[in-house]
Amino acid sequence: MTSEVRDFNFTVNPEAVASFHDDGIVILHTDKGHLFSSNATGARIWRGLEQRLPWEVIAEEISRDYQIARTTAREHTLGFLVALEQQTLIQREVA
Repeated sequence: MTSEVRDFNFTVNPEAVASFHDDGIVILHTDKGHLFSSNATGARIWRGLEQRLPWEVIAEEISRDYQIARTTAREHTLGFLVALEQQTLIQREVA
C-alpha cells in the first residue's frame, strides 16, 4: 500500500446504482450498462462508501467484526476498492 492511497478517500460514482441482497450486492453502472456483483463483505464496503466513511475505517470494522488481522482486512478492502475504481463505480477524492 502506497502513501498515495492513504491521501485519498473514495466516493460512489453518481452513475452507479446498487441493489442489496441476502448474498451480497449487485451494482449497475447506468451509463455503461455494466453489472458488478460481490458477496456480503463487498456489500458492507459499499455501504461504508455510501456513508462516506474513510476506507481505513471500513477496513478496521471488517477486521474487528470478522476477527481477521488488520493488515489482511486493509489489503482486501483496498483491493476491492481498486476493482470498483477500475470499473468506474467509485472515484478517488483528495482527503
